[in-house]
Amino acid sequence: MEPVEKTAQPASRRTQPERRAEAEQRLLIAARQIVARNGWVGMTLSQVGEEAGYSRGLATHHFGNKAGLLRALAGFVNTSFMALVADKASQWQPGMDALKGFVGVYLVRTDGDWVNTRALLALMSEAVTQDSETAQILAEYNRSVQQHLAGYIRAGIDNGEIRANVDPLAGALLILGTLRGTMLQVLLDPTDVDLGVLHEQLLAFIENALASVPTT
Repeated sequence: MEPVEKTAQPASRRTQPERRAEAEQRLLIAARQIVARNGWVGMTLSQVGEEAGYSRGLATHHFGNKAGLLRALAGFVNTSFMALVADKASQWQPGMDALKGFVGVYLVRTDGDWVNTRALLALMSEAVTQDSETAQILAEYNRSVQQHLAGYIRAGIDNGEIRANVDPLAGALLILGTLRGTMLQVLLDPTDVDLGVLHEQLLAFIENALASVPTT
């Protein structure tokens, strides 16, 4: 028997796929909040359903098991962040400007609780433990973001802004690692942290590390 929602929804002309998409989004938002708050290991699919306002079995119905939920959640976290990037991308020139723009979106956001970032860091910290069942899923997600950043670097090499001897994927890994490592430290101890200063300093590091003619 298909799990049902706890609260009846008002009559509407939404199609079944639209109702399914809405339910999945609410379940993923709930899962992200739980992971950001408590981590991944202790979370249950029943808890996700209840947090989203649905029956205890609805998350299992949509995602099958925790591995299925994790795969969907990793995609949701990525999509949520990349939507912020897409909102700004039309303002950026290919190459160094886009790379710096990405860094700006990562470090300068209005999400004061940093739910997306907290959830991702929690997922990754648990994925690197020995015998982790989630490592492969998080590694696939991680590669997709690295490839996105590497595309910016390749564009910068092509237009002459970035040195030709820079390895795009290695550069992307270093930049992404710096961003995540920085936010890990900030979230552990936000006392007296000025993200504006961190943002400005990191842009200077990137310019001097990659640019064909670094600024002085």
